[in-house]
Amino acid sequence: MALSWPLPLESFFEGLPIQKISCRLGRAETSSETGGGEVISHGMGTRLWRGRIVLDKEIHTYWAAIEAKLALLEQPGASLLLRDTRVNGTRFDPQLAILGTSNPQIANLAANNRELDLSGLPANYKIAAGDLLGFTYGATPTRYAYHRVVVGAEAGVTGIASDIEVIPFIRPGAQVGRPVTLGVPVLKARIANAEYGQSRARLSEGGSFEWTQTLR
Repeated sequence: MALSWPLPLESFFEGLPIQKISCRLGRAETSSETGGGEVISHGMGTRLWRGRIVLDKEIHTYWAAIEAKLALLEQPGASLLLRDTRVNGTRFDPQLAILGTSNPQIANLAANNRELDLSGLPANYKIAAGDLLGFTYGATPTRYAYHRVVVGAEAGVTGIASDIEVIPFIRPGAQVGRPVTLGVPVLKARIANAEYGQSRARLSEGGSFEWTQTLR
């Protein structure tokens, strides 16, 4: 059966021999300067996550399978799911052992599109600046929201953490009641540029690719 988009983690990303990874929020602005020396910023498009993955050495037969899917992902319209492998949890719950089987969800969305409340957390659960969270929204296609916490919060005895500020802004389509993934969210991306590296008799090395988040 032909592969469909986005490629699930287990179909490509989880099998990569990752040596280095970066994940940052891109800028989406331009600027102009007035005759009086005032610099004016102008918003341009939407802020999307982007990064680069450097691959480690691997036997060429394994690399050949990676190259096949990498070439497929360079097709127009192709996409994949990926995550930041540098973290496996949150700052105060590095392995998500405290969260356990809890099922956090969006309890409220602020009108400023910057803050949200989460419910379904363990009592006194801490969410800190720098933590990642994500959720899906919309349909045809499903979109993947991916946020980093700017201002954290601590859940009360009822399991609700309020006024969590995130970046980028929460986009239209997010809904109260949607399940939220803490610490290890995934995002949908496309390959922006790929380097296939070089091979010796049995080993391949030097491969890397740059990726950009896509909302479609």
